Amino acid sequence: MSNTVKTKALVLSSIRWKESSKIVTLYSAQLGKIKVIARGAYKNNSAFAGKLESLQLSEFIILSKESRSLQILKEVEHFNSFNTIRMELNRLPYGLAILELINQVLEDGSPDEVFFDFIVEMLHALENTKSPANVLIYFLLKLSSYMGFKPSLQDCSAGDLSKCADKVFLSLGNGKIFCRNCPTSYPNPIQLQKEQFFFLKNLQNLNHRRLGKWEFTRFDTMILIQRLISYINFHFEKNIHIEALQLLS
Repeated sequence: MSNTVKTKALVLSSIRWKESSKIVTLYSAQLGKIKVIARGAYKNNSAFAGKLESLQLSEFIILSKESRSLQILKEVEHFNSFNTIRMELNRLPYGLAILELINQVLEDGSPDEVFFDFIVEMLHALENTKSPANVLIYFLLKLSSYMGFKPSLQDCSAGDLSKCADKVFLSLGNGKIFCRNCPTSYPNPIQLQKEQFFFLKNLQNLNHRRLGKWEFTRFDTMILIQRLISYINFHFEKNIHIEALQLLS
């Protein structure tokens, strides 16, 4: 038996289906990550026209049935396109990267309204910040925590970073920090400059409501983004690849 569900959702991606329909991947507050079919979306005068693009936050009415993997989209009430992100090329790749991460990391279903609200907050922060890369780095840190493998960025294993050289290491396996002076090293390390470590430590402890005003960045943030994606990749059997970041090259 089908249930009619009204839920707020974010459009992650969409593809054309046959002549006039569209299959849309959503991340919703009540249903989690789901796929819906919008029949007739490409027809002239379709009620779905302009409402099913990536980054759009809308109210969706969905005909849902547990026994099928593709649900039926009935109506959309659009209310936020995050136009500042869409229209500014220094923000758009980071917004699309957040969507790609959600799409690749999260399993279908598994709704979480708190995490959904957090993602929406991240997009609002991306609209307002002067340092959009910081928002993606922050999201990668919090996504790691949410998935159960929060990196331990409080100190190195020796307990005193002042005794470390200019480089430290983050273990991909257990998320611990160590340096060459530590009595114990950990497998699968990736290298960080000390200032990069302190940047990540401060960012991890930052309240997300202050993120839009946090502008501290003195180095190539893409290196940190790649390091954190490597960290997340290590904990998944599939390889996560963020195509949107190619727009920055």
